[in-house]
Amino acid sequence: MEKKDIIVPKGIRYVGELDSTGERVWKEYELENYGFPHILNKVLTGCGYTEYCLENKQKLILISPRKFLLENKEEQHEGDVYYVKNELETSVDFELDLNKDDTKSISEKAEKTNASENATIENLDRLKRNLREAMRQWEMYRGDEPFKILVTYDSFRHVRDALEHFYDNEDNHFGSFKDRLGEFQIVVDEFQSIFIDSRFKSDTEIELLDNLKGLQKVCYVSATPMLDKYLERLDEFKDLPYYQFDWKTEDPGRVKKPKLEIRFVTTSLNKSVNTVIQSYKDGRFDTRIDPDTGKFIESKEVVLFLNSVSGICQAIRSNNLHLEDVNVICAQTTPNESKVRAAFNDVLKKEAEKAKKKAVTWKKEDGVIGKIPVKGEKHKMFTFCTRTVYLGADFYSECARTFIFSDSNIQCLAVDISMDLEQILGRQRLDTNPWKNCATMYVKCTNLKHKTTKEEFDEYLEKKIKKSERLLNSYVQVDEENKWDLAETYQTVAKVHHYRDNYVAVTRIINQKTKTVVKLKPVFNKLVLITEERAFELQQEDYADRFSVFTATQTEGMESIEDEVEKKVEEFNGVKRVNDKLRFLIEYSKAATKENLENFLELVPGKYKDYYQIVGPDIITACSYAESEIKKRWMEKVSNSEIQDDVISGIYKTFEVGKRYTYKDIKDILNNLYQRLGYQKKAKSTDLELYYYVKPILTPDKKHGFEILGKR
Repeated sequence: MEKKDIIVPKGIRYVGELDSTGERVWKEYELENYGFPHILNKVLTGCGYTEYCLENKQKLILISPRKFLLENKEEQHEGDVYYVKNELETSVDFELDLNKDDTKSISEKAEKTNASENATIENLDRLKRNLREAMRQWEMYRGDEPFKILVTYDSFRHVRDALEHFYDNEDNHFGSFKDRLGEFQIVVDEFQSIFIDSRFKSDTEIELLDNLKGLQKVCYVSATPMLDKYLERLDEFKDLPYYQFDWKTEDPGRVKKPKLEIRFVTTSLNKSVNTVIQSYKDGRFDTRIDPDTGKFIESKEVVLFLNSVSGICQAIRSNNLHLEDVNVICAQTTPNESKVRAAFNDVLKKEAEKAKKKAVTWKKEDGVIGKIPVKGEKHKMFTFCTRTVYLGADFYSECARTFIFSDSNIQCLAVDISMDLEQILGRQRLDTNPWKNCATMYVKCTNLKHKTTKEEFDEYLEKKIKKSERLLNSYVQVDEENKWDLAETYQTVAKVHHYRDNYVAVTRIINQKTKTVVKLKPVFNKLVLITEERAFELQQEDYADRFSVFTATQTEGMESIEDEVEKKVEEFNGVKRVNDKLRFLIEYSKAATKENLENFLELVPGKYKDYYQIVGPDIITACSYAESEIKKRWMEKVSNSEIQDDVISGIYKTFEVGKRYTYKDIKDILNNLYQRLGYQKKAKSTDLELYYYVKPILTPDKKHGFEILGKR
């Protein structure tokens, strides 16, 4: 793929920035001058390209992958843009486990689909009439100004139809007819989403590309395009001119490397999320000096990128967070609304019960999923973002830090280093924010359970491809009378299983007069195939180990450093004997800062934290780091304080030597025992290590746990 550089003049930071007279500084660049259709790599996020498109003197259709992005732009440009709102659209939920069937979801979608098909003609005709009428009114009262249309990937086909069939008089289509689509420049924003979204929306992305075919004034824009080797495999992209902004040639200092502090975790990311939240709740803010004023600035706001609504709800409950302090930005679906509302209400109920008051909770009609604050609006202390917000969102916080949580073992939690990471780092827009160009990333590398070879993966792909070809051949061979039923079945399978077993998608052929679907056409979805190949690379190569993560981030032009705590945890885990581990812990505690020590204790096995906090460093040292002696002191201390002897005996009576227990079963059993005996402690599976010698195991149904070897 041949690439041509567009050199950005010295001094330019934003593509559409204006001088003191209101004229564009970079006059040489105009979107229409670079050939259509074409690809444009902006290279830098936050370079103001979308703003340039919305403020230049060209009629323009901006096609975006996310509704909330367009809502945000409409709010920022109120009265100057026309947002095509399709009430039949649904938000994409990126938290879906694509390895599981989505039967509940599909039943809900089927109901919506049936309802929408019954209302399609009426609703879509109204949508198109409204668009054409808005355009007429604009030309009547603001004729010298270009009309700007905002629309999602899903609904572009309706805009195309409305503009291709434009009538001077809408009533009964009376008046002269004109195709006006050719008057508009078309910008497909964040076009890498065509690949990312392909498994979630079984036919939308294919239909978008079909509806862009034959149009000349099309620009595919992104600061993080899909990798070249994949673009070259698609007919829609392989022969397109490819331009990229060159920000360095005339002004090398203009581009600053993002700084990424990487912290590797070996357990659940939830602990890391809680550590960040508690540090802010306790008022332990990072502080930096404003180079202009010399004053200290505290980071009193935090944005947490965690692509799990369930994980966000867990953080809300675990840290007793209130809606007044939390902005949750995720797909606005009914299940997400219910989950988030339940989490906030659980906190309110728990606090009311403790205060012996009646809980005032959030009702169903109360909105609990937030939106991106526009410039000047107040930000809450905690902002949680799922993948919905990775692209194009503008945050204007003066002091927010960014934290990213990535687990390559869970597909929805894996942050793509080449496409997602740069996008996330570009979300903070204010240059006055000292943390704008940096982030802390918590990473869980690929574990042995999820390791696979290239040969095994290629064999898996070959099976799916051959199965897809058989299904497509079956459709060709079946008689016309049964084609619709078979295609409909393929369509349902794609939506329920998210292409788990094959790559067959189903596109719709629509009668332009009646606006109804007249044919369903099965096709091979190469977008999903490519997406799966990229997911393999991500899990097996980019996140294979620490070295791979650093290599991948540095290849993408980031200045990545490893956190000191993580290095110490790795050293600690490499120590074999328990007494040597205890010696390491005590020596590190003398040199570490309070925050680093707290983080260290959260990342090592739980018994070491209990020894340190309950027995204390002085007694541990006095015991010469012998665990048997330290265990006795621990028993004495807990027996004389909160826990009674019957708790210890209850544990010994409950758990049997030689038996195997999952981590979940251990926690549940201990929690019940603690509550029954009045021991005010939250149970952990690692509590068992204080009473027994144990060995980690994996049960036949792939659940982790302990085998009890003997009493301590």
